[in-house]
Amino acid sequence: MRVRVRLFARYREATGHERLDVDVPEGGTVETAWKAIVARHPDLARYRPYTLFAVGHDYVEPDPRLGPDDELCLFPPVSGGSASRSGASGEASL
Repeated sequence: MRVRVRLFARYREATGHERLDVDVPEGGTVETAWKAIVARHPDLARYRPYTLFAVGHDYVEPDPRLGPDDELCLFPPVSGGSASRSGASGEASL
C-alpha cells in the first residue's frame, strides 16, 4: 500500500523533499512508514525520539494502522513563546 508523507522543517531540509510516497504492507502502522522513510533517508533516524506524527489533522502515536488514502505528516517538536509579554499590544520593547 502506498502512503503519502509530508515533511516539515528539518525533515524537509534533510531529505530535500516536501513530499514522499512510501510503500508499507497492508495494515502497516505509522512506525512502519517511519522505518520505510529512514531506509531511504538514514540521516533522519537520529530525529526519531523527537518526531511528532500526524495523520490527517490529528497528532497520533506511532502505532495506529495506516489506510491507503492516509497522509502522514512528520513534524519536529514545536517550542516557543514566552511566559511574559512586553507591552499590552504584544510588541517587544527595544
